[in-house]
This record gives sequence, structure tokens and C-alpha cells, in this order.
Amino acid sequence: FAWISLLFWSGLFGFWEILRHRKMPGIKRVPEETKLSTKTAILMPVYNEDPTSVYANLLAMARDLSATGQGEAFDFFVLSDTTKPQVWVQEEALWLQTKKLFPKEINLYYRHRPKNIARKSGNIEDFCMRWGAKYDYMVVLDADSLMTGKTVVKMAQFMEVNTTTGIIQAPPMIINRHTFFARVQQFAGRVYGPIVSAGLAYWQVWDSNYWGHNAIIRTRAFMECCGLPVFPGQAPFGGHILSHDFVEAALIRRGGWLAWMLPELKGSYEECPPTMLDFVIRDRRWCQGNLQHLRILFSRKLHPVSRLHFTLGIMSYLSSPLWFLFLFLGLGIALWREFFPPEYFTDTKTLFPTWPVFDLIGTLVLFLLSMGMLFIPKILGGLVVLIQHRPLKEFGGFFGLIKTLIVEFIFSALIAPIMMLFQSKIVLDILLGLDAGWNAQNRDETGTPWLVAIRRHFWHTVIGIGVSVIVYLYANSLFYWTLPITLGLIFSVPLSVWSSRESVGEWAKRHNLFIIPEEYQKPDILVKAEQAGAELQQVAPREKGVDLLKMDPVYQAMHVYMLSVNGPEPDFEMKTIRGVAQKIQGYAQSGELALTPDEEKYCLYHPEILHELSLLHIINTPAVTA
Repeated sequence: FAWISLLFWSGLFGFWEILRHRKMPGIKRVPEETKLSTKTAILMPVYNEDPTSVYANLLAMARDLSATGQGEAFDFFVLSDTTKPQVWVQEEALWLQTKKLFPKEINLYYRHRPKNIARKSGNIEDFCMRWGAKYDYMVVLDADSLMTGKTVVKMAQFMEVNTTTGIIQAPPMIINRHTFFARVQQFAGRVYGPIVSAGLAYWQVWDSNYWGHNAIIRTRAFMECCGLPVFPGQAPFGGHILSHDFVEAALIRRGGWLAWMLPELKGSYEECPPTMLDFVIRDRRWCQGNLQHLRILFSRKLHPVSRLHFTLGIMSYLSSPLWFLFLFLGLGIALWREFFPPEYFTDTKTLFPTWPVFDLIGTLVLFLLSMGMLFIPKILGGLVVLIQHRPLKEFGGFFGLIKTLIVEFIFSALIAPIMMLFQSKIVLDILLGLDAGWNAQNRDETGTPWLVAIRRHFWHTVIGIGVSVIVYLYANSLFYWTLPITLGLIFSVPLSVWSSRESVGEWAKRHNLFIIPEEYQKPDILVKAEQAGAELQQVAPREKGVDLLKMDPVYQAMHVYMLSVNGPEPDFEMKTIRGVAQKIQGYAQSGELALTPDEEKYCLYHPEILHELSLLHIINTPAVTA
């Protein structure tokens, strides 16, 4: 109850702040045309991502920055932790092609780490140790981040004039997704997100959190304060911190710097997982990282609001098993009374029987109050749209907006118990010592296959049917009260599959459901990113990995040159080394080269092997006669 009440009051204060059109007090502002005198690095950490999409977003941002007339104040860095050899070579090749298309006044750099120690936080740390002293600020992105040039310039201007500020977070808006599940997330972020952001900013003020991307950071403050600990012991509670962003914000505040989240910063975008199962995979990693914060919660000299951020992050996942236990115990009590009726007349001699007490009024009041706290912030978000947004056709019209709000309420209620069981299992797995690891996020909207959904939701369906049957037979008075929970579980498989389909999302769009303004009229920065993607598709080499390097001497020379900058090669097993020697010998004889990923990676770290493969390719390629 405390958890949902905090969200309710944040939403209520956010609604009030939006109606007042009030900007965040306490932070200095300058005119938009103010010339920047500092240098900012824009960092794109990547890990086995689609290089074309990554470079398209960066090219669009660079062109938008150039249009502001302040492009010379920024440099771009692609910081690769990619482990797949073919993606690695593709990143290098597209870096060269993208650099040719970049505005002349803006630099684009690329670095590949041989060992991705500490994942994204280690990637940023490596940048700071190599080049951090050259830059006043750094804007940290995710692989799907997109920000307008105007927004990035404004963030740098805020940093220049507010010299005690360490972090400024721009709330990202979810766009560019088409499955039904993703469209629901986009709509919720667009309608409910602003009042949530405004409410958080209202009570956080300069003690804000950091979300790991779409934020600007004072490089000196980060380097002075944000050396992250490595916990003793094994994962999931030991090792490097997964949810490092919360910790970095807390360390910035502990160092005396301010951290802001400014809802007035528009033009900040990201994408969301396309399916329910992809959402859960991401949640698994976040949950492990947040539960690691139990080891930091009582560290010395942390600001009280930082401790509150940690607590909220931990409770965002512990609330699911607590809710599950609450339901389990409540149902258990009801069944116990069914099988073991209360004794009205005990052996003890009393003047009156022992009547069971049931407070109907108190129960209804608690239920209505809880439902109100859950749904009123959503209603307030809809009211903000109705009051302030014109034209309403950008939300599907008046009736389209109302229909969408109702469908979103229903869909959220149906998937809530599914997510509860998913998160409860995630928490249990972590407590049992199972490590989530770190895998690249799926960004393809291919949909969830039926067999996969049946396997992942099998026990959800069984539990939903089992509880419904038991309640109907033995506690019939609770049957309709439990339907909001059991219905979602019973239909978890079709809900997961249908919501993952892009065709269902398109159907919703045709019926004016889950329409957002950024879809009705695409932001200019998104149009630029799509155009940049089309340009890069035309110039991207078709070959990949070692095949490209043995055929093209320019890409090979560039790759070999970069090896000296990237750092020492990782260790390889002897069977990998022997396998490469055998396959090169076979390539010389048959012209066929079928390398495993480890063998291909070994080749990429050895220029003499690449040179030998180039010579063999020339020998094996038939001469073309005039």
C-alpha cells in the first residue's frame, strides 16, 4: 500500500505542476542562442547491436547538432563491447562510411574493447581513463537512444551556467515501435509519463536519479566520485554492479554535486522491448542489479534521497513476491475456514459465542482506495491530454483516446498477475544464486512463437486454472473477486503471442487505439535517422567478418591499424588456434573457409593470418578475362 501510495502522490503533484506550467525552480537558464564555450563527448556504448541502426541514429543527431550552429562543441564516440566477430568488423566498416557522411565540424571516433569488463559501466570508465580529461561533459546514450540537437545543446548550456551540477537527466519518450505490446508501452509513456516525471521532479528537486542514458554528466565530477566497487563473492550479489546508474547518481550527490531530472527537456527518445517476454528478459537483469543495491543501501555519507531511490528500486521488484504471498495467504485463510469452520461455542464458558469478525465497510473502502491510487494517476494523465493537447486527432481523436484509456486499463490489469509471477520467480532465482548474465537486447519485432509462449507461460496457465477451480468449488464467494487475477493467468499464452504481433498493433492503429503524436507526425530527428539508415544501407559492404577483410585491403588495413589502439587480445584456447591452422590449410586446397565464431575472432587479432587469407583469396579467385 505504501508503494502504490507513493506513486499516486507523485502523479498527483505532477498533474498539479503540469497544469501550472511551472519549470523546475532552482536551476539557472540562458537564452537558446548562447554560444557554448565547452566541449562535450556524446557516447554510444554498444554490445552486439545492429551497426546500421546505431550509426543512423548518430548521423541524424550529428546533422541535427550541425543545424544548431554549435556542432563544433561536440564529438561522438562509439564505444564497442561487441563480442561477435562479424558485428565487430561491420561496426568498423560502417564507422568509416558514416565518418564520410558526418558534418565536417564534428568528429566521430570508434573504439573496440577486447574484454568487456564491468559491461557498460566499465565501458564508460575506459572512456574516462583514456579521453575523459579532454571533455567538460559527456552525454551517455543507449543503443536505441535518439536526441535532438536542440536538446543536447540546451543540456550543455545548463551545465555551463550551473557549475555545481553533476548530472542532468532528460526524460526519454518511447517511440518507433509497432507491436501491440510496445504500442501500449508507448501510449502509457506518452500520456502517463509526463505527470510521473513532473511528480518525481517535484519532490526530488536537485536530488534526482540517473537512468543510465539520455543524460549529460560533468566529466570531472564523474571521474572524481563514480569509481564503482566490485562486490566480493560470486554473482548475482557479488561481482560488478549491473544497475550502475543509480549508484553513480548517489555517488555524485555524495560528492556534493547536484543531480537534476528536467521534464522541460523534450526531444529525448528511446525504444522499448517489443514483446512481453523481451520485457521480462530485461527485467531479469534490472532486478538483479537493483537487489545488489541492498549491499549499498546503508553505505556511509549517502544522501537520504539517494537511499530512498535505492529502496524504491529494490521494492519495485520485491513488491511482486510480497503481493503473491499476500494473495496466497488470503486464499489459504479462506480455504482454511471452509474446511475448518470456526467454533462459535468453545469449551471455555462464556456469556456470548465467539463470532467471526468481517469488516465489510473497511474491506470495500480499502479496495476502492487501492484501486483509486492505481488508476487515478492514469486518469489524470488522460485529463492533461484533454485539457492541453490540440488537436486531439494526434491521440486518435476524443473517442479514440477514451477507448484507448479503457483498453489500456484492461490490458494492464490482465498482464499484472503475469508480471507478478515472472518477477516473483526472478527474485527467487536471484536469492538462490542464479546469475542473469548480460545479453544484447532483442529489438526485432518478429513476434513470440506459440511454442515459446506455451513453454514460458505454462505454469501461469496452470496456476490460473487451478486457483479458479479451487475457489469456485470451495470458496465460491471469492470467485468473482479473483477473476481480475486468474483471467490474465489463464489467457497468458494468447495474450503474450497476440500482443507480440505487429499485425495486431497495426489493427489497433487502424481503429484509433494507442495513437501518439510522434506517430501521427514523426519527429524530425526520427525522419533524419530513417534517411540516414537508408544511406548507410546503400554504402554498407555486403560481406562480413573475415570474408570482408580478406577481400578488401582498405578495410583490412583499417582493422589492423585499430588493433594497436584497442588493447591486448583476449586469451584463446589451444583447440581454437589449431582449428584456425587446419582450416587455413583447407582453404588453400579447396577454397572453402568455414570458421567458428571463436576461430574468426582469433583471426581478427592476427594481422599475419589476415594477410595470408588475402593472398589465398587472390589465388582462389578465378582471373577475369577481357
